[in-house]
Amino acid sequence: MNLTNMRSTNPAIGVMNRAAGTFNFGGEGAQANAATVSGTTTKSLILIALTMVIGWLSMAYTISSVYETQTLPMGLVYGPMIVGLIAAVVTCFKPQYSPITAPLYAVCEGACLGALSGVFEFKYPGIVSTAVMSTFVVVMVMLALWKFHIIVPTQRFRSVVMSATLAVCLLYLLDMVFHMFGSALLPTTGALAVGISLIVCLIASMNLILDFDNIQTSVEQGLPKYFEYFNAFSLLVTICWLYIQILQLLSQREN
Repeated sequence: MNLTNMRSTNPAIGVMNRAAGTFNFGGEGAQANAATVSGTTTKSLILIALTMVIGWLSMAYTISSVYETQTLPMGLVYGPMIVGLIAAVVTCFKPQYSPITAPLYAVCEGACLGALSGVFEFKYPGIVSTAVMSTFVVVMVMLALWKFHIIVPTQRFRSVVMSATLAVCLLYLLDMVFHMFGSALLPTTGALAVGISLIVCLIASMNLILDFDNIQTSVEQGLPKYFEYFNAFSLLVTICWLYIQILQLLSQREN
């Protein structure tokens, strides 16, 4: 697969295009310092483990705080959210810093997701474990579909998935604006809300295919070693997004 022929609608692809044009692919030294599938897998597991451990601690603290004080620890939400956003932006534009910024993002994401999960778990006991297992199953299914070429990430597939992802982001932003004025664009209950959540879950799942293919492309192109952390970061972002959507979908079912 020729990376330079891909469109840059996916930020990860744009970063890899720039790296492919500047990295020296020749020689044994370059190969030794290039990204590998096993290395990316290890980094992905490290980031996921960091997110889950911090998330569990954050969830436990949030549930305890809600029980004792009837208040949500907002500092546990907004502080890590801001730091995590900064780490994500730096990672996207400066992937060479990803060995530092990706773990930092994982910690911040774990704190935010833990607080969010604590609220859902307090209201719907058992929902978090179901959401985690459901997310794991979806990731494994999409990995198998990509691995056995049942779903092939063609250029058209990439364009459709990225366009749908951008549309979802725009929809979320508009909904936030509506909330600022005391209204809401997206429904939170009912058949329409469930339908929207299912569609967003499908789009998030399709993004996993792109993440897996980006990992393989990085290895084939011989991109630098730090792309192991960069691709692991991209995969973590998608998995967390998918988890949030599944959590929301399950809560709508409870309603």
